[in-house]
Amino acid sequence: MWKKVFKMFIGLYVPLFVLTLFLYYSQKAKQIENITERQIRANTMKKVSFEEKCHSFLRNTNYWASLKYPKNFDPLEEHSSFLRSYLELIEYITIYDQFRFIDLEGKEIFRAERVGNDSIVISALQNKNHHPYVKAGLQLKRNQIYLSQISLNRENGVIEKPYKPVIRTVAPIFDNEQNQIGLVVINFKMKNVLDQMKSTVEDKNVYLLDEDYRVISSSTITEDLPYESGNENSIDGILNTEAITHIRDSTFVENGHIWSQQSINLNGATFTFGSISNLPTEIVTPSNWLLALEIPRTIVKSELQPVFKSLLTFNIISIISLLTLCYIFQKKKVQKELFYKELESKNILLNRSKDLLEENNVMVNEMNNSLEIRNKQLSDFNYLISHNLRSPVTSMSVIVEMIQKEKNPEVLHQLLPKLDKVAKSITNLTEDINDYLSILDTKEIIIIDIDLQELILEVKNKFTETLLDNSGFEVLLNLEAWDHISYSKFYLQSIVHNFISNAIKYKRDNVDSHIQFESAIENKQKVLYVRDNGIGLNLERHGDNVFKLYKRFHRNISGKGMGLFLVKSQLEALNATITIDSKVGQGTTFKLIFEK
Repeated sequence: MWKKVFKMFIGLYVPLFVLTLFLYYSQKAKQIENITERQIRANTMKKVSFEEKCHSFLRNTNYWASLKYPKNFDPLEEHSSFLRSYLELIEYITIYDQFRFIDLEGKEIFRAERVGNDSIVISALQNKNHHPYVKAGLQLKRNQIYLSQISLNRENGVIEKPYKPVIRTVAPIFDNEQNQIGLVVINFKMKNVLDQMKSTVEDKNVYLLDEDYRVISSSTITEDLPYESGNENSIDGILNTEAITHIRDSTFVENGHIWSQQSINLNGATFTFGSISNLPTEIVTPSNWLLALEIPRTIVKSELQPVFKSLLTFNIISIISLLTLCYIFQKKKVQKELFYKELESKNILLNRSKDLLEENNVMVNEMNNSLEIRNKQLSDFNYLISHNLRSPVTSMSVIVEMIQKEKNPEVLHQLLPKLDKVAKSITNLTEDINDYLSILDTKEIIIIDIDLQELILEVKNKFTETLLDNSGFEVLLNLEAWDHISYSKFYLQSIVHNFISNAIKYKRDNVDSHIQFESAIENKQKVLYVRDNGIGLNLERHGDNVFKLYKRFHRNISGKGMGLFLVKSQLEALNATITIDSKVGQGTTFKLIFEK
């Protein structure tokens, strides 16, 4: 009984388990969607914060670019009057790491560097005409500001230690007469900005990449810009993903981690920065940054843990409940089975009797069918004896009586050929009777496996019309469906012989005549189609008499009307059937259906 209990339990629990899996994965998808939405919001906030910092740098630079500088501006000579108040401003803005004025040849004409966090010193001037940000700055037009890549600060080509990540802004400056006199270049400290950007949010990992997919800063490493300091030079080994292949905004799940990435592209953006002229300032930058936020697999699992636990509890309760119900049900079922067991045994006896009766009925029906066919054959035979034999016997008796009475030799000479003709007629009729009796009297017909194609070709070679290549008559074969059959070889030879003989006898003039044998399988029975393109037959007129004895339908063509009668008799002797379809002037098709 327990085997049935567990079998029933499995049948009931499997759909429930499938439903549980569906609920789990749907809830999981919904939970991941919620996590992803929070992640996108957090990433957007970091992106906005980073962009605001960049806007702040650009706004500061725009302020210096919008000042009206004296003609022939020399900051080292004029600083006591023009730059004194501005130097206090430079010292006050602590995010300035370096503040420089550069002439149109790329040489510094003023250089202020921050020492510590509070003081600014005037440093020795340098030639910067070979630096990319200076070259790009000299290409700027009015109301354009250049924003450089984030990099480690270098002095005389050597990275400054401790490492100092900076971003540079460059803008053209003009004198009172609107003539460009040089560039203002500001190095902004990026340490605090990067630290704020990569500060973890709900144990998420933050990555800032440049346009070459190199890691600028990450919450998973201590140093910024590791590729510049000679450490890791790509995202391999720092990011646990290969999906970040190009800068675009997207969110995806990979190996249980949830990633959200947003691009930061300021190139070509325009801002007014609250200027008096209200003219937009265009940002020119080679940098396209990518801000990526990762939720590790462990965090995702912890978020999904309540869903898993609730469904697990539901499954445990369901298992206990279903096992109890299955046990109660099977126990009652066993009791019912004991009650019905005796009744079932009696029903078995009744069914056996019923099956035996049905088998007997089938045998009786088969015997009835055989008797009907045999009765019809006997009726045809009776017709053959009573009708066809009576006429020539009567004729013979009359002629014999005339010969006995006639004395004239000339008349006797005329009667003897007629007597011979009647005798031959009786002889032919006797042969037909013998052929038909061979079918009726055969009690055990020898059945063998017959190669149909071989048999047809064997019969075909008996006709002169099929042996000659230029006779204008062909025997065509299409036996792809089947080409072997268990049947009486004698009968099948006779059947094929009659079909070929009739096709030759009733072919049309001036037409390339043929007969085709085509095998088929219909309703799991072997079917043989025999088609010719002869003169055809009017079935509306002669359809009922086609297979009857001595029925002829073409008076201008010799024949006895025996062939199709024998074909039908030989088929019915082995429970096969035949039908005909014919059209005058087009041809005839016979369909032979053999017993399974």
